[in-house]
Amino acid sequence: MSEEQTAETDESRSFEERVFARFDALDSRLNTMDTRIGKLEMKQYDTKPIWEQALSAIGETKAFVGAGFDEFRTQIGGLAENVDSVESKLTKLSTDTDNGLQGVVRKIDVLNQYILDLRADQRYVDSRLEKIESQSKPS
Repeated sequence: MSEEQTAETDESRSFEERVFARFDALDSRLNTMDTRIGKLEMKQYDTKPIWEQALSAIGETKAFVGAGFDEFRTQIGGLAENVDSVESKLTKLSTDTDNGLQGVVRKIDVLNQYILDLRADQRYVDSRLEKIESQSKPS
């Protein structure tokens, strides 16, 4: 094997100075990154109140809508009770009307029977009257 000599560098700085210069450059880059991260964090904090307000508004809207639906359910329940009440009253009215009409039908039937009996009696009286009148006429 041949002996390789490390190439001589043109730099006049020592090895330690070059390492420290690299560390300084690396430190500068890290500081730049810290600054950028800080700016990003600040943007995050800038939007945080907006999100909190939005979430609060969403919560209020949800509560308002929920209360509206609860009131609507209550009103629907009352309406259902009213419909049931009206339905029972209509059923009773229908039954009363049917009973009343049946009474009227019975009364008309009784009247018809009385009129029929009266007419029959009237015919009998008329026929007897004709007989009497025909016997009493002088011929």
